[in-house]
Amino acid sequence: MRRALFRPRAIRRLLTALVVALPVVSACEPGDGDAASANQITGGDADRGRELIRSYGCGTCHSIPGVTGASGLVGPPLGGIASRAYIAGVLPNAPDNMLRWLHDPRAVDSLTAMPNVGLTPSDARHIAAYLYTLR
Repeated sequence: MRRALFRPRAIRRLLTALVVALPVVSACEPGDGDAASANQITGGDADRGRELIRSYGCGTCHSIPGVTGASGLVGPPLGGIASRAYIAGVLPNAPDNMLRWLHDPRAVDSLTAMPNVGLTPSDARHIAAYLYTLR
């Protein structure tokens, strides 16, 4: 069985798998193009949003790619949130709805566990911009 790893066919399969997986893995981290697009659709600044996510403690409840220490397990993981059809399972995923949710989640769903953390409209825009980089 060990010898199979050193056969040319096995090496080709391994290299093919790595070539296929590389774009998927690199898509996990926000890119400059993603940030520019996210900034445009939200009116925020994704880089500032990442810092605000850290300062508001969002990572206490959520795991959030690209945010150091954001490995919470209370709320849903936010990786790929920009590609999801719904926000919190109740709002179609659109920038205005994201801002609405971030600003006052309980006004959208009174049963949500997500607290209103007192985001200013400006901070909500920046955080939304960062979240929209997470495809």
